[in-house]
Amino acid sequence: MLSTTPEVKLPPVGVVITSYNCEAYIAQAIESVARQSVRNLDVVVVDDASQDRTVEVIEEALARLKDRRFRFVAMPSNLGQTGAVRRGLGELDTPFVCFLDGDDIWHETFVERHLAAHLNTDFPVGFTYCDSHVINGDGELLAGTAWWFERPNGDPPHRSVEPATTPTIDGARGVASFPLKPALTLHAEWSSAWSCNSMASLMFRRSLVDLIFPESDESLRLYLDHYLTTFGMLVAGGIAIHESLYAYRMHGKNSHSQASVVGGTFATSRNDWQAINRDVLQLVHREMLARRDELCTAVGAGHFTHSLALFATALTEINAGTSKEEVVEENQQDTGGVLVRLGKLFGNSR
Repeated sequence: MLSTTPEVKLPPVGVVITSYNCEAYIAQAIESVARQSVRNLDVVVVDDASQDRTVEVIEEALARLKDRRFRFVAMPSNLGQTGAVRRGLGELDTPFVCFLDGDDIWHETFVERHLAAHLNTDFPVGFTYCDSHVINGDGELLAGTAWWFERPNGDPPHRSVEPATTPTIDGARGVASFPLKPALTLHAEWSSAWSCNSMASLMFRRSLVDLIFPESDESLRLYLDHYLTTFGMLVAGGIAIHESLYAYRMHGKNSHSQASVVGGTFATSRNDWQAINRDVLQLVHREMLARRDELCTAVGAGHFTHSLALFATALTEINAGTSKEEVVEENQQDTGGVLVRLGKLFGNSR
């Protein structure tokens, strides 16, 4: 008797595209979602009270597409990243959700590869995330990877580089194409050494988002991605997709990534990432304690207790390290203070 591979119906995927003052890029972001190989999408574009022509550009792009999967919500006032995403989620009831910033671009198989990773037969994680290309304001490729993505601890500074990591260059057409990277990595628990990628890299189970989403918009106007992935990893684990499935745009006016791609472990931002990281982790810790009963019901008391203890220990070490750095900076001469500040700027920046 011949065996056959069973075919099972795929669930719909919800997408929230958020925009704020990105008139030059939002149409490309919308079009990149429309081109996805997975067609069963429910898409909400949310503009967070832009002051430029973004709203007009969105309306023009949607009129050109004539795609019934898309709808548009224009916010009357600016609420920040969390408020805009919350508004978009209110329009969706899909079991999986993704988020795209209005200046980034998804490649055509983004949803397909994320959905496949979620539906693996090994372990059903709460979210997936992928590597990214880095592009400039003109859409030109600056880097083939986010250097921090799944970078192993103790990565040797002198090592061979596999030829398979380099793209094929079509000089006549002026484009680069990359080989497929089917590798996946499961992270079943959080670690302070672990790092994720930006908002556009993610696909979440909606039930997890509802369980952990911040109570207040004002407490987290930016860095919702860092909050959701940290909390999500603590609760339900994640899978890394070792493929650049989207393009992260660094155009000089990003809310976070205002720096330049100088190479190496470059800092994407001039903001103090250590302070940002500490504040977000403290918020996650407070929310974990406040939602103890809900989380224990969802994942079991044993898993919750283990994750909370793991997180609390790491948070104590982070806070202690920050206090020591502040004392050192205060007691150093000006040159020493500059070095400390540079360390904060470049340390673990994304």
